[in-house]
Amino acid sequence: MTRPLAYPQEKGDPVEILGRDYYFERVDPDHAVTYRAPYGASYPDFMVDDDNGHPRKPTTADMNAIFAQDGIIFRSKPSSNESRRLARNMELDAEQCRTMDAKSPLRVAISLFCDDNCGSLSDDAMFPVIRRAVSQPGIAALNPTGWEPHPTTVREWLRERGEPGRRKPRDGVSMAGRYLRSIVSRHPVELILYHMMSACLANDRDQIQSFYDCYVADLWKVSNGKPLDRPMLVEGEDGTWSVGDKAAEYPRPSTPYKAVHYTTFWRRVRDMRTPKLFGLATTERGKRARYGGGGFSERPSFGSLCEADETPVPYVFLVDDDTGIGMGSATMTLMAECSTTALVGWDLCAEAASSASLLRTVRHANSIKEVPADLLEKFPDLPFVRLRPDRIKVDNSAGAHSRHFEDACAEAYIQVNFTGKEHPTHKGLIERTIGTILQMLFKKLPSHNYDIALMRKFGFDPDKQILCTISQARELLDRACFTYNITRHKGL
Repeated sequence: MTRPLAYPQEKGDPVEILGRDYYFERVDPDHAVTYRAPYGASYPDFMVDDDNGHPRKPTTADMNAIFAQDGIIFRSKPSSNESRRLARNMELDAEQCRTMDAKSPLRVAISLFCDDNCGSLSDDAMFPVIRRAVSQPGIAALNPTGWEPHPTTVREWLRERGEPGRRKPRDGVSMAGRYLRSIVSRHPVELILYHMMSACLANDRDQIQSFYDCYVADLWKVSNGKPLDRPMLVEGEDGTWSVGDKAAEYPRPSTPYKAVHYTTFWRRVRDMRTPKLFGLATTERGKRARYGGGGFSERPSFGSLCEADETPVPYVFLVDDDTGIGMGSATMTLMAECSTTALVGWDLCAEAASSASLLRTVRHANSIKEVPADLLEKFPDLPFVRLRPDRIKVDNSAGAHSRHFEDACAEAYIQVNFTGKEHPTHKGLIERTIGTILQMLFKKLPSHNYDIALMRKFGFDPDKQILCTISQARELLDRACFTYNITRHKGL
């Protein structure tokens, strides 16, 4: 029985076999493997010697033997175009590419047909080839409107979207609006960025023309050696531009600077039309928030993954039930199950976030809950909302990185996963849930009569905080979490 290839391989993948470069094409039903030589190579497609001394295509068993002897090296040639490099890095399969961009299979199919049939890239040579391509049954099924691309468009596909013989489905995905285009100008970028920022801060589309006129005037001043009479923008370490203390000065260029078109300026300001969007588009963290992500992920099975996070509750000042002495601001810890989005564990304490609060939350997730009587009467199964998660996703706080927390979870066979630095979107479920619980938490508080002067000594601020006993606060948190679990919301 012939075995399949022992390594993953897609059509168009570049590899080096026994010191020579090839491109993988297909595996035939008779288990013959086809590796094409690069276009214009001085050697033929990859062959092996048969028992009779004649060359033949290798079988999957032959390729597995070469792979076992480290005779195959996998290579990936990066694209010269930034948008196409981003498309390759998404690592999407054909179905995901079709979901993201319905025309992606059509672009790749036409490009592959032109690879095999275009002897020249002139318009006269490509027009008949494109007509033949769109008339092919397989391509026509992808093109119900009968759209016929222009040779200029197809030439751009052939040059930028992969290489002949190794075009993949993700090479056909359009990246328009999916990444931040750099500002292309024939002068220092600060000259245009200053007026774009001013237009964004004004947040008035009717004034964009006046800011564009100021930008053109600044270019005229620099080209003629005139002072700009404005401060200089300075780029910080995180990529954020801010107004500096020094005056803007530029040497006189040998050739006068040419302004970008007004449409380009207007589109940039439109995309960054508010100070918030401008900041999102110019910082590294903002690029991740606005253009990051993409792709698809499978929904985890029940109990396989939970997210936990801690947050201070600054507007609540906890008081001891027995002594009436102030304890400090509250800290809330929540754990949500990612498959059902239900809250399975929570904790409220008077100290700062620590490994102890996280461990109490994990224990609470695997404990029978105390439910308020009115909710228990309607939902008798609420006390048994409990589980031991396989994995817990936490941030990089000191409590999560402590040996106490990691060792205790390891003894319970719970894996701890950490999110990336400054990547709250890695645990977006619990981040959204925290905001919801904070709104529900302390809507109704019982009246108390405490010595305000005494409470001030423990750090109480009557202008920003309210007083609440720790037992009452925990009861309110229990009710808020149970109400969240039984209420229909977008997460369910």
